[in-house]
Amino acid sequence: MKRISEICIVLLLAGASHLYAADAKTEEAAIRAAIAGNHLKHTDDAIQWTGPLKRPAIFPEKGEEFPGQEYSQRINPKYTTEVQRIDVAASGDLAYEFSYGTVEYDLAGPAQKHRAFKTGMLRVWKKVDGEWKVAAIFGRPLDTPFDHSADDTAK
Repeated sequence: MKRISEICIVLLLAGASHLYAADAKTEEAAIRAAIAGNHLKHTDDAIQWTGPLKRPAIFPEKGEEFPGQEYSQRINPKYTTEVQRIDVAASGDLAYEFSYGTVEYDLAGPAQKHRAFKTGMLRVWKKVDGEWKVAAIFGRPLDTPFDHSADDTAK
């Protein structure tokens, strides 16, 4: 009888891991669909740190831009994302995504300029009320070295 109980427990655990794998794939598909449809929502306190920002900012704060970034002057933005990896936590309520992408926009003004560049991005996703939302994003342009000659205002 003890042997039968042990076998039942093993089968139950094996079945549970199979169910998690199926759920993880479903959750990953939901995140991929949000990315593909560009229907990204953010948590109310999402953390962002992207190329134009000096340091991370917590929504709804806009964050301090580097001089000359003219983020507020960007018009006609277009973002594409090439997902490299999505990993959903066993709990099913958190995930991370690593992607490459392209950012394109025009700069408003008399001599309108078009800009385009490749980016690398890491996003943390959180499931809130059954919906996947971005809880944190770190993104920056690729192939752009850190400028050591910039003024150090932290002195």
